[in-house]
Amino acid sequence: MYLGLFLFLFSTLSWANQTSLTPAGDELYWSNPTVPMVIQTNTSDLSSTQIKNIIQDSMNEWNASSSATINSVNSSINQIKFVSNYPYGSAVLGVTELTYNSAGAIQSAVISLNDDYLFQATPGLYPTGQVFLGDVVTHEIGHLFGLSHSEVLDSSMFYSSFSGQSTVAFDDRSGIRKKYDTEYGRISGFVKGGNNVGVLGAHVQAISRKTGQASGAISDDTGYFSLDGLDLEDTYYLYTSPIKNPNSLPGYFSNVQDEFCPAAYVGSFFTACGSEFDGKPHGVNLSHYQPSVDVGTVTINCSLRSDKEYSLRKLQSTFTALNIYDFADEPKYEKSFVGWFRKPTSSVWSNSDVFSIDLSAFNELSGSSKYLKLALVSYPLGSQLEYEMSVKMNGTTVSNAFRGLSYFSDTETYQTDFSSEVPLSSVNTSNTFEVSIRSRLLTGSYIAQTFPSFGEFSSDQYLPYLFVASLWEMTPQGLSPLLDSGAVLSDNASCLDAPFTYPVNKARTISDSTASAAAAGATGAACGTIDPPNDGPGNSLPLMALGFILVLFSSSLLKFNKKFLS
Repeated sequence: MYLGLFLFLFSTLSWANQTSLTPAGDELYWSNPTVPMVIQTNTSDLSSTQIKNIIQDSMNEWNASSSATINSVNSSINQIKFVSNYPYGSAVLGVTELTYNSAGAIQSAVISLNDDYLFQATPGLYPTGQVFLGDVVTHEIGHLFGLSHSEVLDSSMFYSSFSGQSTVAFDDRSGIRKKYDTEYGRISGFVKGGNNVGVLGAHVQAISRKTGQASGAISDDTGYFSLDGLDLEDTYYLYTSPIKNPNSLPGYFSNVQDEFCPAAYVGSFFTACGSEFDGKPHGVNLSHYQPSVDVGTVTINCSLRSDKEYSLRKLQSTFTALNIYDFADEPKYEKSFVGWFRKPTSSVWSNSDVFSIDLSAFNELSGSSKYLKLALVSYPLGSQLEYEMSVKMNGTTVSNAFRGLSYFSDTETYQTDFSSEVPLSSVNTSNTFEVSIRSRLLTGSYIAQTFPSFGEFSSDQYLPYLFVASLWEMTPQGLSPLLDSGAVLSDNASCLDAPFTYPVNKARTISDSTASAAAAGATGAACGTIDPPNDGPGNSLPLMALGFILVLFSSSLLKFNKKFLS
């Protein structure tokens, strides 16, 4: 039995951040992805009914995400249980132990929850550091299915604990679909810098036009990335940025560098050569007719290349409306635009960016009702701002189109992204719009309740946002986007940026330790590969243990202080 700390030896062509690998580089997976699981309720913290309901909710989240399922049964070697005198150490909240064969097929799984801590029965943000049981269980079930960690901020597989982690996000769904389903989409390509050098460890996110949610992958030492498990009949915008915390990821990425630019390398959208200063990134369409797209070469941009005219108007005392979408000039069903705000010096509202949209030449108004959807996406980019959007149609304010910061009482968190759907008029000339967007800095508890590990994974310096205006129609199934036919993509092979890019090799024998996770300085709980206890499973199969580690914790969390605190 393999009980030492794992040394990860990677030999596969590419690595997606949602996949756990064996030391030989094989993916961990269930050959029969219908996993029976015994739920043990052996704790005094919560009632048996509370525990079963919370764990079942976490199971249901994953069961709704792919063809892989986890089901509660009365008898199985697979278990979720509470363990007293926790063998993994007092700072670990939960551990998933996976035993597997030489090909990576998982044979059994045990999720052990630290019964020396007082788990909470309801979701929410607990300022003293307590954790909702469902947040830990949903994350650990992801490990059970063979998923590793993610740097997508709303992903349940994000390495650090946050309120709302009990909900499976788009990134999690795409990760598990990649392992167990085939009917979804893929976007692949290479991230490269100057001199055609592939970049190890670029974080590539595909941002959905439909939802604004992101799915992520990380480029290998050749620069190759593959985003799999994506929904079809959707458009995606690619955003590349450096890894924020290599310590939360396998040792493969220990050699990652990001000193490629004269100034800091921060992130950018994939935009065609020759259009770098138009502020309009590529939209990558996936459909049943085109489920897989190779975008070719994506460059690292050393700066945010926004529209020149837009940037000029930002310098003026009054921002006159900038036309970003005229259907007569370019009859497309969707237009996107990258805006930005400077770092605020206070939490006072900024001046507004103002965009005009002219759909008076759009003639497809018969039949089903048509809508203009206006969406703002900033959360996957880590901008520490909140936004407000107001809309005028033919000169009149659309009252129900106003959007701002949203609060979710169940998780006690905030959402900075939003969208509005405005019905188009049957009179063509009335379909002209003016959209105003302003921002201000998130401060205090708003930041903590918006971004997990906000000091590391959000930015108060680099503050872009993506604005998407698109046409939709009402169908019997609800609103559905009108999709442009797959445009010919222009990659960045002829306009490579980042002059100081140099080859960086993957680390071939690097361990993922509890200490490295702790050294990351995460608030709340982090997660890493840890040493199994000496009394681990007594068979010849190798074992992997992935634990949720409480990095900064208070003694008030310890169970022996429960009565004192109450």
